[in-house]
Amino acid sequence: MISKKIIVIILTSLVITSCKEKTTETKQPLPLPSVQSSTPAIVTKTLTNPDGSKIKLTFNNTTGIAIIEFNNEKIELLSQKPASGIWYKNDQYELRGKGQHIELKKDEKLIFSHKE
Repeated sequence: MISKKIIVIILTSLVITSCKEKTTETKQPLPLPSVQSSTPAIVTKTLTNPDGSKIKLTFNNTTGIAIIEFNNEKIELLSQKPASGIWYKNDQYELRGKGQHIELKKDEKLIFSHKE
């Protein structure tokens, strides 16, 4: 009978000691190095199409706003999600482009195009 008590005590102590969680030191993730964007916050470009019309484009890459100066008018457009290239629009105007190919439309009618 004593041997049964000893076996129960040994098994109980084994269960208790095996169920204790081991305290491990939690590792903090290493801070990521700061990555600087290769795109400047504000980009300005002036383009001329073949008939001599000029357009000045100012892109604010921080706010996602483009300001266009065309025919003595300032137009503010909001950035959209293009598959590639650029796409900005408001209720009346739409600016799309890829590389040096830029098109400005007013009420879906092409009013400026630049290709290089």
